Amino acid sequence: MKLLKNFIFIALMGTMMGACDWYSDPLELVYPGTDLSGNKEDNKESELIKDVEQVLTTSSDEVWKITKEDIAVYLFFNVEEGKYQMKSTVNPRLVSYEYKMAVNEDEQVEISFVGSDLKSVLGDETFVISSAKVSSITCKGKESNSEYMWKRAPRKEMDAIMTEEEKIDYLLASVEEGGGWKISLSGNTCYFIFDTEQKTVITKSERAPQNVSGTYSLSQNSEGQVELTLVQSHFEELAQENVLVIMSTDENTITCKGKSNGISYTMTKASKAELDNIKSPEVRLIEKMFELGWGSGVIRSAYNGDFVAYYYVTKNDHTVHFLSYANQKVSRVNAVLTVTEEGVLSFQSPVGVGNESLQAIKVGDEAVELTGLGASNKLTANVSYGKDKTSLYKMADWIKLPGGSQPQFKNVRCVMSSNLQDEYNKIPGFDNVPIFEWNGDWSSIVIYVDNYYFMLYQGGNMTPVEGTDIIRFNKDAGLAAGYGSDINVVKSYCPNIYTFLFDEDHIIVRSNDTPEAGLYVFSIVSDTFIYWPQPVFQ
Repeated sequence: MKLLKNFIFIALMGTMMGACDWYSDPLELVYPGTDLSGNKEDNKESELIKDVEQVLTTSSDEVWKITKEDIAVYLFFNVEEGKYQMKSTVNPRLVSYEYKMAVNEDEQVEISFVGSDLKSVLGDETFVISSAKVSSITCKGKESNSEYMWKRAPRKEMDAIMTEEEKIDYLLASVEEGGGWKISLSGNTCYFIFDTEQKTVITKSERAPQNVSGTYSLSQNSEGQVELTLVQSHFEELAQENVLVIMSTDENTITCKGKSNGISYTMTKASKAELDNIKSPEVRLIEKMFELGWGSGVIRSAYNGDFVAYYYVTKNDHTVHFLSYANQKVSRVNAVLTVTEEGVLSFQSPVGVGNESLQAIKVGDEAVELTGLGASNKLTANVSYGKDKTSLYKMADWIKLPGGSQPQFKNVRCVMSSNLQDEYNKIPGFDNVPIFEWNGDWSSIVIYVDNYYFMLYQGGNMTPVEGTDIIRFNKDAGLAAGYGSDINVVKSYCPNIYTFLFDEDHIIVRSNDTPEAGLYVFSIVSDTFIYWPQPVFQ
């Protein structure tokens, strides 16, 4: 029994030793003489080469270092592809070639680097390996018969040796993940995203934020300066230049000048957040208007405060939309905005409002100014009085006031666009006034069909256009309880009126700047409107 136990122990130990990784002992002799793969006699040359390649294999942060006097050569092997990377203190340019391995008649592995500059650097390009350990390789140069000891070294030693072009490449790649570089131009900024491995570059700008894919290259000119050449980049279109001569660099900046135009440029790092949120000068000014509360506004008569026009701005197409009203007629103009000078959004074509011609919006630190607006008119915020006739609210807040805080508008005929007139006229009423009311006490619009239908309008998302006070009535709010209970009756009886109220967004504005002003409700997509002329404060 004791003999059997000893046999089992020896068998287990043999299994464990056989499973040991040859990397576990950095001093273990792997070539020649150590059988790592079983029977070498079947294919001895192949197995010898395999043993050496196992030693040559390095992790991504290691290289092999060869020294001769004051020269250092670094090699990184990609054994799977049969390739290597190399640079030396004599030639710091990173190069990549294929290596060749063979077994000579003395059963020694020879490794050859034909095509490299090793022969001019060391005097040898083929090495005969006498022993190979994980930590070191002993060999002799076939051409010079010199003895060499290759040793492992950190990859950072190799990477620290750079040509001027590689230093620039390293700097180009030193941005945060997803980041890039930028050059500020007159009224625009061009952004660059470099892929230093593929030698490609994506360019875009504030005025053209779509990606433009191109390539780049780095080379030294006769004066030893590095030139960055851009091919098919957006910068070429913006600056009429495709070669930048690099004058100086630091960790975050590349100072350069155009090779043909002689203009100086400063390239600085751009964060991922900045690249993800590239904005045109127009959008930046529009956002400032929104911050100031002037994404929309009202033009009134300076004489009596009557409503003249309303504007609102949309960011996605940097357009200012004007709506004017006079003599029961709606007029619309959409003016595209462009930045031609700092702080000014100019209209591509003048906009006629009343007897005046508007050319631009000047965006100041606290307010905006309409260029062309004369003394007869004034720019005001869109505000409305509450039921107490003294409290003044922004329209976006006024529309959300609780029941009883807004006046009612009723008891006189409404004025409305012709497409609603027939439906309005058939609504029952008193003294030729159809029962069609704005009921501020119930936060509803009331229409009489076979009963009173109180159509509630308050709810979520009542201001659908960013930065403006455009109003959206909540069609899902339904009807107030106690009266007509089937909204389909209203939809069937007054389809155009219902569609205007609950399927379109609106400009709502008081007819003048007094508590007794009527209430305009305009569509933003058509010339449809309703005007309730008479507020009731009971």
